[in-house]
Amino acid sequence: MTDTTPRQRARLETEAQITAIGNRMVDEDGIEGVSLRAIARELGVVSSAVYRYVRNRDELLTILIRDAFDQIADFVDEALAKERSVAVLALAMLEWSRAHPNRWALIYGTPIADYEAPREETVVPGTRIMIALARLVADSAGDEGPTPEPLPSAAALQPLREGLAELGLEHEDAVIMSTVTIWVAAIGLINALRFGQFGPGLDGVEDELMRGVISSLGE
Repeated sequence: MTDTTPRQRARLETEAQITAIGNRMVDEDGIEGVSLRAIARELGVVSSAVYRYVRNRDELLTILIRDAFDQIADFVDEALAKERSVAVLALAMLEWSRAHPNRWALIYGTPIADYEAPREETVVPGTRIMIALARLVADSAGDEGPTPEPLPSAAALQPLREGLAELGLEHEDAVIMSTVTIWVAAIGLINALRFGQFGPGLDGVEDELMRGVISSLGE
């Protein structure tokens, strides 16, 4: 175990408190309710003291986005540890979105005005689930690989191929296309449910709908 000084431990504790308070604000009032001044009040310190840990609202948003990505990915990983399948992955995402609808909106909803997430801090946590999905698709495909038809051109898939390569993954084009198709379908369904695009009356059938979507894609 790495030794830490009392000052380092105090800093880590304060940073964890800031994240927890920020998450609660998102849960209660959405991103509009997030305020560094309000966090300072809850901590019982002046606003300037919080800026020692978080320089501005954008940095706070990055912390909360990164934390949300890690939380949902951890939740999915726990589910996959019990059973590895595309359906389990998608259902775990759906379950987490029900428990934390505003955090889901933070990471998969409408982009935040005048804010751009720093790639160096959000790409790794933000792609954990897609990487897990790509591996599941590749594993289920076997040696022959999935054969969605028609495949886009190699040029169209090149940016996705390069993105996966950045993360240390190399997959056949058919696997990449199947992964994208499943990802778009799962995210699209969850967004439609969370943001009320299908109207009321679906609370009790969300899981069944997700199973149907994933099944219709051959998984």
